[in-house]
Amino acid sequence: MSLQFVLGPAKMDHRRTMVTQLVATLTAKPHDQFFYLVPNHIKFDTEVDVLNRLARAFGQPDLYAQTQVQVFSFTRLAWYLMKNEAAYQVPRLSAAGIDMLLYRILQRHADELRLFGGEISQTGFVTQLAREINELQTANLQPEDVVQLAANAQAGDLQAKLHDLAIVYKDFVAATADKYLKPADILVQLNAYLRHQDLHGTHVYVELAGFAQLPAQEQGIITTMLEQGADVTISLMLDHKVVDHAPENGTLFYQSGRLYYRLYQYARIRQIPVSQDIYADTPRVAPGLVALDDFWRGQPQAATGHEEPNTNVHLFRTDSRQTELAQVGRMIRAMVAKKHADPADDYHYRDFLIMTRHLDAYQTMLAPTFHELEIPYFVDLQRSMADHPLVELINALFDIDAQQYQYRDVMRVLKTELLMPNINGQPMDRQAYRQAVDLTENFILKSGYHGQRWVQKEDWQYFQLTEGDAGVETDQNAKISRQINLIHHFVAETLPPFFKKMRQAPDGKAAVTLLVNFLTSQGVTDQLLAWRDQALDRQDVRAAAEPEQTWQTFCGMLDEYVTILGAEPFEITDFLALLQAGFEGASYSQIPSTLDQVLISESGMVQSQDHKVVFMVGATDLVMPDRIMTNNLLSDVDKENLQPTLSSLDGDHYLNDSAVVQLGDESCLNYLAFLSARRHLFFSAPLKDDQETDLNWSNYVRRIQRQFNLREHTYLGTPDPTNADARPFVGTKRRTISHVIQVYRDVLTTNTDRNRVGAPLQPAPVWVWLRQQLTRDPQFGELARQLMAGLSYRNQPVKLTPASVEALYGHQIYTSISKLEEFYRNQYAYFLKYGLKLRERDVFELSAASTGEFFHAVLDGLIKALRSDQIPLAQASDQQLGQYLETVTRQILDQPQFTILTSSNRMAYLQRQLINTVRQIAFAIRNQSKLSAAEPKQTEVLFGNVGKEHGLKALDFQIDATHSVHVRGKIDRLDQIQVADQSYLGIVDYKSSQHKFDFQEAYYGLAMQMLTYLDAVLHNEQALVGSDQAAVKLAGALYMHIQNPTLKPKDIQGGFEAALLKKNKYKGILLDDPQLLEHLDSELQQGNGTSKVYPFARKKDGSYSGGRAASLVTNDQLERLLQHNSQLIIAAAEAIFAGEIQLNPIRLNDKTTALQYSPYLSIMQFDAMLAENAYRDLPPLSAKQVLDLLKTQKGGENHE
Repeated sequence: MSLQFVLGPAKMDHRRTMVTQLVATLTAKPHDQFFYLVPNHIKFDTEVDVLNRLARAFGQPDLYAQTQVQVFSFTRLAWYLMKNEAAYQVPRLSAAGIDMLLYRILQRHADELRLFGGEISQTGFVTQLAREINELQTANLQPEDVVQLAANAQAGDLQAKLHDLAIVYKDFVAATADKYLKPADILVQLNAYLRHQDLHGTHVYVELAGFAQLPAQEQGIITTMLEQGADVTISLMLDHKVVDHAPENGTLFYQSGRLYYRLYQYARIRQIPVSQDIYADTPRVAPGLVALDDFWRGQPQAATGHEEPNTNVHLFRTDSRQTELAQVGRMIRAMVAKKHADPADDYHYRDFLIMTRHLDAYQTMLAPTFHELEIPYFVDLQRSMADHPLVELINALFDIDAQQYQYRDVMRVLKTELLMPNINGQPMDRQAYRQAVDLTENFILKSGYHGQRWVQKEDWQYFQLTEGDAGVETDQNAKISRQINLIHHFVAETLPPFFKKMRQAPDGKAAVTLLVNFLTSQGVTDQLLAWRDQALDRQDVRAAAEPEQTWQTFCGMLDEYVTILGAEPFEITDFLALLQAGFEGASYSQIPSTLDQVLISESGMVQSQDHKVVFMVGATDLVMPDRIMTNNLLSDVDKENLQPTLSSLDGDHYLNDSAVVQLGDESCLNYLAFLSARRHLFFSAPLKDDQETDLNWSNYVRRIQRQFNLREHTYLGTPDPTNADARPFVGTKRRTISHVIQVYRDVLTTNTDRNRVGAPLQPAPVWVWLRQQLTRDPQFGELARQLMAGLSYRNQPVKLTPASVEALYGHQIYTSISKLEEFYRNQYAYFLKYGLKLRERDVFELSAASTGEFFHAVLDGLIKALRSDQIPLAQASDQQLGQYLETVTRQILDQPQFTILTSSNRMAYLQRQLINTVRQIAFAIRNQSKLSAAEPKQTEVLFGNVGKEHGLKALDFQIDATHSVHVRGKIDRLDQIQVADQSYLGIVDYKSSQHKFDFQEAYYGLAMQMLTYLDAVLHNEQALVGSDQAAVKLAGALYMHIQNPTLKPKDIQGGFEAALLKKNKYKGILLDDPQLLEHLDSELQQGNGTSKVYPFARKKDGSYSGGRAASLVTNDQLERLLQHNSQLIIAAAEAIFAGEIQLNPIRLNDKTTALQYSPYLSIMQFDAMLAENAYRDLPPLSAKQVLDLLKTQKGGENHE
């Protein structure tokens, strides 16, 4: 037995020295047993390299086999020695199984636990506890040791933690002893096994160069091997022996020095021979990296700076992380492409290692960047299984039952695409399924269906309440209903029976059987296999492994659940929590990188040292040195307080290092990462992060830069068009096209700058050449030409062709006036909304349109009910009006579009508010009627056709010989005043917000509704009043604000009823006809003053005034307004049939534009800074200016 150390800094080839010693011993003792132990992470690469070195040493480079030398990790050594031992044959308990068992233990002891009891339901706590239990085991601490630690701890949080840990740890050990083999148990079993073996003639080589730490369990195995007679040689990254005193924390080789000291003292105390140290003396790295090694270790020869730059160490900055990764990729491609005289000097992708402290910041950029650059890569990190669709399916499946079929839970299940309906015995077509699910989701959002609606047997009925130009498309709605009901009945027929059986399961085993049978019978396993095969067809090995691994992990957890809890009564909530805890700790097994791939990893992980080039990306002061964050149950302060008691326990017990110790190790960790390179080391960092915050070089990099006089290069994401060096931007053809586009776009932008002076900017010749080559390329030429053509793109819609116009609109346009108002606000928005018929997805909400529809429906029903019973509105008593209102309101609320008002307590409150508002308005209209001779003649007066409804004649305009436009609408209320032999007809429009008649907007075509409705009344006068009546006159067009006004004390000084009348006063325009005005307000017939009901006043001389609102217009003025309105309709129709779709949003002022509330902004891409995009500013016009302009204009109508 003997102990020997192989020492040396990172620049030296430790493995060469170790293999040399191994060869010498193997030659002298060919029948002995040799083990070469390395960290598990690099076992495969090390095994290949060690065997290759042995082959060369024994002169058999082409074909070599070796049975006496085994290259293992510690856990693999346990398998090799103990694979036939009974202790090694017990079932394994996975990390997920450990989480499940700990969760159950926490539940069982919840009442005894002081701190942990309240943390059970916290996400991640069980996994955190599992890490702590594992740390206790790897520190060789037994449950009774933890009890002693708790007894010696001072009262407080630490004692409470140890108290709880002791309870959980004891139960955990008892539950697993001789029943399961946990990962931490493997080395315990190995140690126990070795204590009964004679290891004389066994030679163990432990390579720890590049990996400074060794847990207590593995140290214990080494000491046991020594005690049992093995010769142990250990390679440490250490440049001097540490014999008499333990090293000080913070020194470069603290970890390896501490390990040397511990093992040396152990051997000396037990009188185990310690051979003289051997120093690795063959450099494995280029001269520049040798100099870096000497400098980092503070060697005297490296004390002064270097005048000549270090040719093996390089620096560059970029404007973003994306550019940084792209530049790294381009450098790798260039180095691989370059051929050398000696093929051994050529680079392969496997020669490159990209490292950063934390890969999170680059994770989402890796795939798109390296795929575009066509660089094969392998990410050397474990990936969590928690986001796999199977895990989401299990979670959502049980949430559906627990939450009673809430929308989100059902959609989560459906969107995993693991549970799908069968059509004629075959899984439904994926695209058809997705469309059906999307339609179902739209319907759910629109209708608010949830809960028991999902399990009802009756079909769901898709309905469309939006008015269309040609009415509701019944066949299309029926088709959508069939697709929706396919999903609805699939859920209703599949899930309830399964949930019922699960609730009736007597124990855990029965429940697991039901679950697995359900998933299998529903084709989940078949779908997972299909995903695997699809990934294999894409040659994506990593993705192909995920479905199978996830299913195996799931089944493994179920097996462990049945073994541990299968006989206990089944609780769905606990079962799901156990599965979630299990999946929290589950991760995919990584397939070792054996192909020619770039390796991407984190600098905190041990790396093999055979990479020729290392890129240290993200080398900023934020992570180099790193900010150490501990997330352990036992804090650093706790561990410090425990140290005296740990030292007093029998045996070696080493808890994980504190954050202070880890921070001190940062210098060594980065040193090892730097020296992972054999030829070149590149440092890179972005200038700014994703939030545009400045980033700085790491102080480590600054020191290296100063020491070696390194030049810093800067690369930008966008090339300079005038720079003749295009090499930093030349990668794959596809990637290079992007940069050529950037150059020419920059040139175009610069040359079109209105403020630019001087000669036009010209791109450097190299960019012209690249453009020519790429546009002529057989593979990418068409793409390059298409993208280059985009540079001349102008955000300006192209006029529609006659064929397109006919396809969209036909020869006749059936429209409401609000659509033509949209046309005058922005032609392109009209095209999108009414030509292409694009619209936002309906959602289950109480919109302004819905409340307006409710108000209109109730007031319409009220007036018609009173007329039906021949009760004049003005004569209806409060009691009568209230009863009629209650009846009508109840009928309206029963309609399907108003079911939202009963969907929640909040909606019930809003329903009461709406009822109160419409009640106040109804009484206000009644009170207005008492003061006026005007009486409601009809409500909801339809002209033209809306869907299947037919009303009065539409307003028809012949545009040319083959085209016409037909305007329809619905007048909220038509009032009639009969004065002697003269009938007056006026319209009232209900609005949910304040409105007035805006002459300016009417002139520009932005407010055409009231004038159009008046025109419709004129053209249907005989149908409205009869042919035997004299010609009617138009009384005017009025707005009524639907509101439940808030009254202040000062408002009601003149009486409550008077205050309400004032708040509900009509606004709009009236015919300036004394005979009419005299009868509109009876209170003004004998005196002067302002009307409480209508927008006019009577002067002392008996004349009438419309005030500042100019609400009174003469008959001639009204005719001109109507005539101009007709011309606007015709002009709009002419432009539509001509294919006009200009992007021309109006702007009335700085705060009012046509784009303010448009849902189409992302389609329009309107940018007022572009030369081709500009608002259409409308000059402000007063009422007088509008009327004067109309007086000077000439024109005629084209009514049929």
